[in-house]
Amino acid sequence: MNLTTITKPNSKGQIVIPKKFRQELNIDENVFVNLILRSDGVLITPLNKSTASSDSKIIFQEILRSTSGAWKGDNWKETEKKRRKTEIQAAKSAKSEW
Repeated sequence: MNLTTITKPNSKGQIVIPKKFRQELNIDENVFVNLILRSDGVLITPLNKSTASSDSKIIFQEILRSTSGAWKGDNWKETEKKRRKTEIQAAKSAKSEW
């Protein structure tokens, strides 16, 4: 299937992958996507069993390898408190911009 569309980023630089594209590539909230910066754009590749290329698998494995043990010795309760505080501040900030 040959799909094409034009879209515009929001104020945060985010773009939405159109529903038809997500359906065609089996992308849902549980699928990681690999973003590769090319000289003329960005290549987005889903990292799932049916569509992940060998390059994507290698990249994903490298990410996992490089972050292995990153939370070792972390005080998880303190991390959760900090994350929650950050989320509340971000929500208040976004709400005040409305």
